[in-house]
Amino acid sequence: MNYANISILMSVYYKEDARYFKESLESVIQQTMIPRQIVIVRDGNLTKSLDNVLDNFIETYGYLIEISVIQLQQQKGLGIALNFGLQSCKYDLVARMDSDDHAMENRFEKQIKYLGTHPDIKVLGGQIQEFVNQWNQPFRLRNVPTSSISILKFSRYRNPLNHMTVMFDKKFILDVLDGYHDVPGFEDYELWLRVLKADQSALGNLADILVAARVSNLQERRGGLNYIRQNYLARQTFLRNDLITFKDFVVTVTAGILVSLTPSKLRAAIYKYILRKDYME
Repeated sequence: MNYANISILMSVYYKEDARYFKESLESVIQQTMIPRQIVIVRDGNLTKSLDNVLDNFIETYGYLIEISVIQLQQQKGLGIALNFGLQSCKYDLVARMDSDDHAMENRFEKQIKYLGTHPDIKVLGGQIQEFVNQWNQPFRLRNVPTSSISILKFSRYRNPLNHMTVMFDKKFILDVLDGYHDVPGFEDYELWLRVLKADQSALGNLADILVAARVSNLQERRGGLNYIRQNYLARQTFLRNDLITFKDFVVTVTAGILVSLTPSKLRAAIYKYILRKDYME
């Protein structure tokens, strides 16, 4: 087997679907370069079905790779959970993986090779194809920019990386940037802005599709008063820490309010025709 000296970082909580969790884990094992370690954070108590998936995975693949399970007694949220997990990652390169997505089989190999020839890049993401039921039946892409200048411009208003695709330098994220901060719904975005503030050349994206992302309820989660509040508080944090300008703050908060209050069908159309690109062969 072809192994990679990387740690996979994943967090799972009780609302996840056990079927999707199983598929996500198996997509990691089916890589062209298999990671040496998977760190799974149990963010609070899980359902019996999720526990069964995890137990079966450890029993089936525990002899092939190191599987580290971190138990949080209470649900803490993604940012805090990932920071706990980072402490247990043994390798210099850490790859994020969501518990309901599907990694393309050569994802890790592509990222490792690119980082090996681009030492200035500390965080490397890529493109995603979005799906509802079957990972190999995508209906659209979420394209993110690949050049440093484009990433910087894009980041003023939108998240410049697809979180579930990133691979990063653990020491840089932990020692220089103090890891993830507790910014509900925007933990990764806030971290990338801090990366850019520290070093504008440290973020990168591959043009390749690295992950198939499940998005069945994306528009629902990004609508309503709760999302408006999350967006406002996150942008307020960005502004307070000099990560965005006041103009950026006003534009993004206003846009967030307008999109969130639109009917769900119209919001879905906005995501399809403005914020996403239809998938094409």
